[in-house]
Amino acid sequence: MKLEYSPGTPKDLFGKKARVLVAQMTYPELVNFLLQHGSPKEAEEHLRDVGRNVCRSLLTQWAPKSRSVIGLIKELLKIIWNGKMDYKIRERTSNNYPSVVEFIDTDCKLCKSEEETLEVEELHYCAAVSGFIEALLNHMALQGVMKLPYQIAEVQTISSIGSGQKKCIHLCRFSY
Repeated sequence: MKLEYSPGTPKDLFGKKARVLVAQMTYPELVNFLLQHGSPKEAEEHLRDVGRNVCRSLLTQWAPKSRSVIGLIKELLKIIWNGKMDYKIRERTSNNYPSVVEFIDTDCKLCKSEEETLEVEELHYCAAVSGFIEALLNHMALQGVMKLPYQIAEVQTISSIGSGQKKCIHLCRFSY
């Protein structure tokens, strides 16, 4: 199975809508289950693990084409959600490489679920996205194909619509 972005045949549109719908229906149950069986901090780490594992599975079927961090995130979001994220470079290294980048999502598909969700202040609801982004960026770094010469990326969700904030923010720290 080869996954690529298509501008939109009815079949492609249904596939994207179905993926979003399935995620929005099942994710709240997963979050609630994790909260019933652990602390918000533990639940958030498990959600990050889920995101990492889903990304690793996706990478067995999909070979990203982009070699820039921003291009890679855009490519990923088109395939998964048909969505987009803004970004802000917060810090740079002495070589002018970005060392801290915020990925900002004002239309998070996981947070905008139709299902009833528990609002837990200490839990960033869409933490799975940060695990997904982290696994993708680190996979590409290990391949040695990225334009940015980072060794490792660490991504954390620091703000989440599903947890009551106005936007989802995933903070990425690059180590060179």
